[in-house]
Amino acid sequence: ARAPTITTHSTGPERPVGPFSRQDQARFDAYGEIEHDDFDDLDDDFDDDSSRGSSALTGAGGTFLRVVVGFLALWCWRIAPTGCAWGVIVAGKLVRSPIFGSPFQWFATSFVVSSVSCVALLALTRKKFGTALNQPRRSDGVPSHNVGIKAATPTMGGAALVPAGLACALVFNKFADPTVWALSLSTAALCVVGVVDDLRKLRGGTADVGLPPWAKLVCQSAVASVLCVWLASGGAGGSVPNTTVALLVSLFLLFNLLFMWAIRLTCVFFLVGGVVCANRAMVLGVAAFTIVAESNAVNVTDGLDGLAASTVSFALIAVGMMFLSAGRPELASYAVCVAGAACGFLVVNRHPASVFMGDTGSLALGGALGGLMACGGGAMVLPVFVASGVFVIESVSVILQKVWFRWTKWRTGTGVKLLKMSPLHHHLELSGWGEMKIVGWFAAVELRARY
Repeated sequence: ARAPTITTHSTGPERPVGPFSRQDQARFDAYGEIEHDDFDDLDDDFDDDSSRGSSALTGAGGTFLRVVVGFLALWCWRIAPTGCAWGVIVAGKLVRSPIFGSPFQWFATSFVVSSVSCVALLALTRKKFGTALNQPRRSDGVPSHNVGIKAATPTMGGAALVPAGLACALVFNKFADPTVWALSLSTAALCVVGVVDDLRKLRGGTADVGLPPWAKLVCQSAVASVLCVWLASGGAGGSVPNTTVALLVSLFLLFNLLFMWAIRLTCVFFLVGGVVCANRAMVLGVAAFTIVAESNAVNVTDGLDGLAASTVSFALIAVGMMFLSAGRPELASYAVCVAGAACGFLVVNRHPASVFMGDTGSLALGGALGGLMACGGGAMVLPVFVASGVFVIESVSVILQKVWFRWTKWRTGTGVKLLKMSPLHHHLELSGWGEMKIVGWFAAVELRARY
C-alpha cells in the first residue's frame, strides 16, 4: 500500500503524509520522490534506526557525541581514574565516608545507565504510543521545526535521563547522604513539573498550551523554597533562624509573582548574589531564585539537537570538579552523575535527534545546577555563574529581545525585533547557520569558560 498523498497547487511533486523514515525524508528533499512503497508496517521504518545510528556515529552528530563524551570522560579520568577513598582525616586516621567510586566511575556508570535507559524508552515509546508523543508544534517557532524530521520526533526523553542520573548519584553515596537526597528530590520534583507541562502540550496538540507561566513559576518556586528552607534549618550545615528563612521565602515568592515577565533573569540573580554572598541568610534567599532561573535558562537553551544536553554536561562536570577541590565529594558525585546521564542522552539526542528531552529534562537539569549552587553557599555563586555562561547568554538574548521590542513600540508605536528570533540559537539558525555549527560553537564557548 502506498502512503496517502496530497496534491499541492504548485508544479512540485506530491508530498507523502503520515509516518516515514528519516531516509525517506532525506530522499524526498533531495530528489522529490520516495522510493519505498510499503508504509503499513511502522516497525520496518523504525528497525532501520540501527543503520541510521551507525551512520550518524560517523557523521557530524556522531563526531560531536564522541568528542563531548571522550573529553569529559578523560577529564574525570585525569582527576581520579579508580580506587578512590573518601573521608576526612581525624587524629591522623581516615574516617571513611559512605561515598565510593571515582569521578571517572561516576561518569561512566551514569553514562551507560542513561544511554541504555534512553534507548529503551525510545523503543517503548515507538511501540506503545506511535506518533502520540511526537514533539508538538509551536505557532511562533522556527518554521522548519514544524515539518519533516523534527515534527516526527518524540519528546519527554528526560523521563529516562533524569532518573538514571539521580539513581546513580544515590547509589554511589549508598543512599546515606541527606544533601544528595535533598538535591535528588528537588530535581525529581522539577522533572514532574516538566512532565505535566509536556503532557498538556501533547494533549493540546501544540506547544502553546502547556502549563501557564504563572503555574510553572509557582511550582518551581515552591520546590526551590522547600530546598532552601531545609538547607537553612540545618541541611548541609545551615544555621539560619526559621523566621529569617520564612521572611526570605515570602519575599522571594512575591518578587517572582510581581516580575513574571522576567522569570529568566539569570544574570540579575548572579549580580545580586555576588553582592550579598557574605550573608548566608541572603544567599539562601537568592539561591531559591537561582534554582528557578537556572531551570528556565536551560529550558530556553533546549532548542536544537544536543545543545542543552552537551552544555549542561560541561557545566555540571566543571561544578563537580570545584566541589571536589572544596572538599565536598558528595556534591561532586551528584554533579558528575547527572552530567554523565546528560551525556548518555546524547546517544539518542545527537543530530539528527531521535528524541527530545522536553521540559521533563530541561527543567530538572537546570534545577540540578541551581540546587548545587544553593548547597554550596555563597562561595559557589561565581563558579556557577562561569559554568552557566551559555545559559546566561541565551537568557539575556530573550530579555533583550523583549525589552527592545517594547521600548521601540513605546517610542515609535511599532515594535522592532533586535534578533530574528530569540533565544540566540534560533537567531543564528534563521541567519543560515547549521544546527551542528551552532551546537559546536556553543559547546566550545561552554568549554572555554572552564578555563
